[in-house]
Amino acid sequence: MALKLPRRVAARPEPAQWHDDELMTFVEAAALLWPTGPLTASSLRTAYRAGQLQVTVIARKLLVTKAAIRAMTAAASRPPRGKDR
Repeated sequence: MALKLPRRVAARPEPAQWHDDELMTFVEAAALLWPTGPLTASSLRTAYRAGQLQVTVIARKLLVTKAAIRAMTAAASRPPRGKDR
């Protein structure tokens, strides 16, 4: 069974249609940026709790931007392991 897309993502399903600083929920971000995985809204909540993802809190809602997700991804990148290490 396919998951139902959040309304705003269904209206603009391409990440390029969203501004880098546009606020979205974790569910929207996961559906927009990883429609078939590997990350989910739960993964983003875990990253936030671990201090890896910057969020905006408005009315007790955790909101994220494409720019914050890009920063999290860049910070989590690791160089390849080599035999010289």
